[in-house]
This record gives sequence, C-alpha cells and structure tokens, in this order.
Amino acid sequence: MIFYKVFLLRHKRGPKYFYEVSQSIIALIERINENSSLVLVEGENDERALRMARLKTRVITFCDSKMPKFAFVERIANDYNGLSVVILFDYDREGAIAAKRMTVELEEKGVRVERGVREELGKILVKEGIRRLEEMPSILSKAEF
Repeated sequence: MIFYKVFLLRHKRGPKYFYEVSQSIIALIERINENSSLVLVEGENDERALRMARLKTRVITFCDSKMPKFAFVERIANDYNGLSVVILFDYDREGAIAAKRMTVELEEKGVRVERGVREELGKILVKEGIRRLEEMPSILSKAEF
C-alpha cells in the first residue's frame, strides 16, 4: 500500500507536471527559433498550435498550399537550399510516412532537415497521448504559468 501511494505521488499529473512538460516543449520551440529558417506543417491548425507555444520561425503549411507534392518540394528546395528546415507533421502513421518522404526528397535537393527536433517533440507528445500537433495546446493549457 505504501508503494502505491509513493507511486501516485511521483506520477501525479497535476499543474506542476504539465508545467515541466510545457517547458520542455517551449525549449524545443526556442531551438527551432534559434536554429531553423522554416517549419513545415500539415495545416493551419498545426501552425496555430506552434504559435501558441511561442514559435516565431516562418511556417509553411503543406495541405493549404494546394500544390502537388513535387511542386511543393521544388519550391521549398529553391527557397531554402542549404538552410535548416524542420518538418512537424502529425505523429500518426500517415504523418510519419509523409514526414519521412518529405525529408528524403528535400535532403536530396540540398535542404538541411533537422530530424532531432521532430523526434524529441514526438516523444513528449506521444507520451501524453497526443498524435496530432494541433492538440498540443491541451498540454500548455494544463500548466500553471
């Protein structure tokens, strides 16, 4: 019984816990702000969620571009050749596949894709049961600032 109480105390998901998780997310966003020229997301709700987490870097939405994938990749490659780009598609199966394909295609055309930030953010969000980027504000809103 004592072990169970200690377990509950250590794993309580209250405001302090969510504050720490939020700070981890914000630290990753700050890394993007400092080191990346562009963030690619699927839709405008994803951009809105990142802006709520203090993202200042330019964002381009893939789905809202209404461009075929090959034309979208060409545009990004022409505008950001040699620069650092972060791809933050959703963390579901489809998003992971799309992010991987986009990464390969952009890197083949000379764009530096920062993979680490996507992986780190994914670990945090998936641990919290979030697979869609637009749901990230639910964590931020639970934190005490």
